[in-house]
Amino acid sequence: MTSTKTPLSKAALQDLVSSNGTSISLQASTSTECPLIRKRITEACVEFCAVDGRPFESVAGTGFINLAKQLISAGAILGTSINVNELLPNPSTISRNVEPFYLNLKQQLISLCGLINHYCITCDFWTEKSTGIHYGGLSLHYIDSQGQLRLFTLSCQGFDYETQHAVNIRSFVDKVLHEFDLCLNDNVFVVTDNENKMKSAFKDNVKRIGCSAHYVNKILQHAFTYDYIQCDDAQSLFKTVRSIVTKVRQCHKQSTLSSYLQNYSDTRFSGIYIMLDSFLKVYFELATILNDEQKMNYLRIDRDDLESLCLYLKKFCDVIEKLSCEKSPTLHLVIPYKQALINWSYVTDDDNLSILPVKRYIGKELEDYWVVADVHYIATMLHPNLKSFNHTPHKKCHAEALLKLEFDKYQQLEQQRSSSNNNNNINYNRRTQVQQRNKTQLSASLDDIFDLPTSADELHDDKDSKTEYDRYIEDKKKIDKDMNVLVYWNDNKLVYPTLATIAQRVLCIPSTNTSVERLFSDSGNTITSLRTRLQTSKVNQLLFVRRNLSTLREIFPPTIEQLRKRTNSSTCRTGMKKLKTSKEEDDSITVLEDSLHDRTFDDDHDDDDKENDGCNDV
Repeated sequence: MTSTKTPLSKAALQDLVSSNGTSISLQASTSTECPLIRKRITEACVEFCAVDGRPFESVAGTGFINLAKQLISAGAILGTSINVNELLPNPSTISRNVEPFYLNLKQQLISLCGLINHYCITCDFWTEKSTGIHYGGLSLHYIDSQGQLRLFTLSCQGFDYETQHAVNIRSFVDKVLHEFDLCLNDNVFVVTDNENKMKSAFKDNVKRIGCSAHYVNKILQHAFTYDYIQCDDAQSLFKTVRSIVTKVRQCHKQSTLSSYLQNYSDTRFSGIYIMLDSFLKVYFELATILNDEQKMNYLRIDRDDLESLCLYLKKFCDVIEKLSCEKSPTLHLVIPYKQALINWSYVTDDDNLSILPVKRYIGKELEDYWVVADVHYIATMLHPNLKSFNHTPHKKCHAEALLKLEFDKYQQLEQQRSSSNNNNNINYNRRTQVQQRNKTQLSASLDDIFDLPTSADELHDDKDSKTEYDRYIEDKKKIDKDMNVLVYWNDNKLVYPTLATIAQRVLCIPSTNTSVERLFSDSGNTITSLRTRLQTSKVNQLLFVRRNLSTLREIFPPTIEQLRKRTNSSTCRTGMKKLKTSKEEDDSITVLEDSLHDRTFDDDHDDDDKENDGCNDV
C-alpha cells in the first residue's frame, strides 16, 4: 500500500514514529526509548544474519551502514506507512546498475590518472578454483600533490589469452593500462613476483622490482620442503606437525581445541610459521584427541625445539607484515629489514642444535637470493633516520652515490627546462651586452682603476654555495619512528625541492605486491561455490567498486549540486509528490529527494522479469 506524506518541518524531522506509534527524539541519546529501539534493531540484525545466511560482520560493513542511513532518511521523508518493498530494488535491478556505477567511478579514476607524473604498477595472476577462470589483477600506486600515498585497483579482469607466456602477460597489462590512459616506459616501476615469466614480461621499457615478501617466503619454503637443503631435524619437525594437523582437521576434532589448527599453504605468506604457531598454542591439548598412531608422532616432537623455531620464524612474519603495509611507504624498509633478518640468522650459543642448519641456510639465502635494486638504496637514503646506514655501514657510500646520481639527473633536466624557457631572451641579452660595452668604452675615466662592486651572487658563503643534496646529507634532523616519511618530505619540499620530487617518484613503489594478493582474497569472497554464475566483467566491476569507492569518494565528495537538484516538481514511480524541505534541513534528506528523480540508474519498472546475466548471484 502506497501513501503520500506531506512535507515535514524541521521539528517534525527530529521525531520518527516507531512501529507501535511511540515518538522518539533523534537528539535525545539518553532517552528511555533508545534502548528499546536498539534492541529491536539488534533483533532485526540477528534475523538478517540467520535467515539470509550472512556473516555477522555484514552489519559492520561500510556498504550496509550507508544503506541504513539511506533507509533512515527515507523514513524521515516518507513516513513509516510506506511499503518497504516499494523502495527496495529487485536483484535484477541491482545487477543492471552495477555497470553504470562502475563506469562513473572509472571515469573519475581516469581523470586522476591524467594528473599523475610518477606512478608504480603491481601485477599478478591467479586461477579461481570454483570456476577455473584465470584472472589478472593490477593496482596503481602514486603520491598526490598533498603528499598522500594513493592506491587504486585498476582491474581484476579475466585473462582470456591461451597461455601465460611473457608476451601475453605484457599485452594484457598494456591493454588494461591503456583504458586508464597509462603506459609502461623507462620511468615507470612495476612490482611483481619473481617467476621467470614475470621477469621476461617486464624486462624491457619498464623497471621491474621483485616482491620482497615472495623472496622471504620462497627462502623459508625451500628451507623446510627441499630435501637437498640438509636441514633434516627442522624438516622432520615440520613434516610431523603437518601430518598431525592434517589428520586432526580431517577427523573433525577441531571443535574440542581452544583454537583452530592452521594447515600449511605454500601460497600463503608466513604459512610455515602460522601452522607451527597454531600447533604450539594447543600442544598440551592435542594428547587427549589423538589416536595411538598420531600420539607416537606427537611424542617425537620436542616442544622446546618447536618453541625456539616459532620465535625465530615470527621475526620473518613480522617483517612481511611491515613490508605489506598499504597506507605508508615501505620501500625504504627493505634494506634495513633484510639486514636485520640476516643478523637474527647468525648462530648463537643459545640456539638448539635442530635450528642451527636452518639459520645457516636462511642467512646465506637472504644474502644471495633476495635481490636489492638501486632504487631500494635511494629510498633508504630518502628517510632521514635511515640515511646514516648504521645497519649496513659498508653500503653507505654506494647509496649516497646512487642518490647523488639521481639528484644530478633531475638537476640536469631542470636546467634543460630552464634553458628552453630562456631561449627567447638570448638575442636580446646579447644586444644589450654589446650596447653596454660600447657605452663603457666611450665613457672611460680615471675611475676605471677601481674594481667593480661585488654582486649579491658573489657574496654567498660556503654554506649557501652547497647544493641541496649536500645540505640534506649533512642535515642531522631526525623524525619520530612512527611518523610517515611522506609528512617529512611534504614539510620540506621547499627546502629540498629536487629531492622531494625524487621522493615522490621513489617512495610510491611498494616493497611487495600484497595489494594484488589481497585483491585475490576479495575475489574469493565475491566468487563462492554458491555464486559461480557471475560474468568476469561483473566480477571486475564489483571488485573495482569495493576497492576504490571510499578513496574516490574522499577525492570527489558528492555534493547537492552534482546531483542536479530539480527545481520543477514531478512525480516518482510510486506516485508520490516531490517533497520540498527547508534550507535548514539535513543535506542527506535533500540529496535523497533529488535522487528520487535521478534516472541515471535503471529502476524496477523496466523489465522486472528480465534476468540479467548472473543477477541471481549478485
